[in-house]
Amino acid sequence: MKYLELLRDSRRSAEALVLASVLFASTGQIVMKAGVGSVASPFTRCIWPLHAPFTIGVLAGLAIYGIGTLLWIKAVAKERISYLYPLASLNYILAALGGWFFLQESQRPARWVGILIMSLGIALLARAAKKTSTI
Repeated sequence: MKYLELLRDSRRSAEALVLASVLFASTGQIVMKAGVGSVASPFTRCIWPLHAPFTIGVLAGLAIYGIGTLLWIKAVAKERISYLYPLASLNYILAALGGWFFLQESQRPARWVGILIMSLGIALLARAAKKTSTI
């Protein structure tokens, strides 16, 4: 019985790591987008003499995204990637919402319908995966 409890705790820990990874990854992507100058932000000042896309925002975004990647690595060390990967697709949803909210990117109704369908699909995959055994 303790083995099953340990497996459940490991799964919850992996899920929490994936959710944190998704938050960091989507935040990093939004900061990078702001950093390349599409939106006036404190991150748009270029720190290189060449006009390369290495602004403070891009570098900050890469660092934030890198933290998300490290959390993802930790998560997949604990749980099956086939279980965790659908959860990671929440990144697409958060990036679209972040682009709309923070970067004022327009989203057509069809895109919102697609995001809704993706959300339902992720919920179904997560529900189905709970019924299967772990590693």
